[in-house]
Amino acid sequence: MDKDNRKQDIKRIISTQKISGQDELLVALKNMGYELTQATLSRDIKEMGIAKMPDHEKGYIYVLPKNIGHNDRMSMNTPNNSIVSVEFSYNFGIIKTLPGFASSISIFIDSLDIKEIAGTIAGDDTILIIPREPHTKNELWITLQRIFPKLSLV
Repeated sequence: MDKDNRKQDIKRIISTQKISGQDELLVALKNMGYELTQATLSRDIKEMGIAKMPDHEKGYIYVLPKNIGHNDRMSMNTPNNSIVSVEFSYNFGIIKTLPGFASSISIFIDSLDIKEIAGTIAGDDTILIIPREPHTKNELWITLQRIFPKLSLV
């Protein structure tokens, strides 16, 4: 089975089941006849922009970016609990989060379609914010404070 079919099946699984981790998703894919490693699945998840968001039953579950509605985006907005620090290098913003939160916060920021932000890149606990030209570091900081009012600069 090829990569495109696998990704379609990953979307289908995540859209129809509450999947809380890669192990659980790997089992679901193996039950469908896929033979893949954890590393391959991890790359697929990253390429597809899949994130985790809070779920009352399972703690956190995988979601597809397009399936995150406005109310879900608001529930993802937990900077006081998950953002550790903000700093700048030149005009780039760097947000440090608790482990595992960077992807959700990054998707939240990107979903707002803010004119000052061209995009974000998220790791496990770090987000790189890329400003859109000609916006300055100061404008980016004001924008971040608008999104997350209780932030303070390192």
